[in-house]
Amino acid sequence: MRLVEEMYARGFEFMPIDIFRADAKNFQIIDGKIMPSLMSIAGVAESAATGIVEACKQGGFTSKEDFRNRAKVTQNVVDTMYRLGLLGVLPESNQISLFDML
Repeated sequence: MRLVEEMYARGFEFMPIDIFRADAKNFQIIDGKIMPSLMSIAGVAESAATGIVEACKQGGFTSKEDFRNRAKVTQNVVDTMYRLGLLGVLPESNQISLFDML
């Protein structure tokens, strides 16, 4: 945290992680701001981060289940990323419920 405070004091800016633009391992400078890597998320290992990058190259996700299957990540990774707001408002699965239509 002190490192981040120091960077802010020196004029550096950070941007939120965008799973479709973030790199698996390396921080990036985008629009003059620093975007953390996917591996900087607690609980996301290198293999999971690489899987996410590869899955994102195939396009958007229809559900958390679709994300988990295509990215080949654990449910804990899905839950963490959802809690951080990185997956938007994806439904749990691709199965449609009658109650979703009401």
